[in-house]
Amino acid sequence: MAIKSFINRILGNGSISESSTNDTSGESSGPTLGDVGMDKLKAVIAEVTGAFPLFEKAGFEVEEVQVEIGLAPKLMPRFRHVKTIAPAEQEALIAEAGNKKLVKFMLISLFKSLKMNNLINDPKLDFHAIEIDLTAVPSVRGIFKAVSNSDKIVRLGNHE
Repeated sequence: MAIKSFINRILGNGSISESSTNDTSGESSGPTLGDVGMDKLKAVIAEVTGAFPLFEKAGFEVEEVQVEIGLAPKLMPRFRHVKTIAPAEQEALIAEAGNKKLVKFMLISLFKSLKMNNLINDPKLDFHAIEIDLTAVPSVRGIFKAVSNSDKIVRLGNHE
């Protein structure tokens, strides 16, 4: 509680009240920074999970979703590309997202991240998934994994 109280004082945000350190009743006088962060995280989770059917139309399956709770909570959905759609269909799906900026950002990121497929040219590695870190500073990660039976694949090239 001391850290939340300290952060609330630093922020000086009137909408987030400070928990009293002298209050022995156990009741706080209003929402704390943690409450506000958790509410925001819940809203982001609801928006993202509500858009799963749209991501599937876009050709991506949700493989996994990680939730990290801390000072800067984050949501990390992982997608696997299963179907390529035409650019016109991509634009239509982005438009279908309407005013949901987060969902639009995710769709655009997924479509653009397919170009990562060609970043690593190794016969033993395959482009496996795309992970989007939804934090204050979002990022997109391409995940490459060893192909099945990679121990039987021989790399050809310069073996000095």
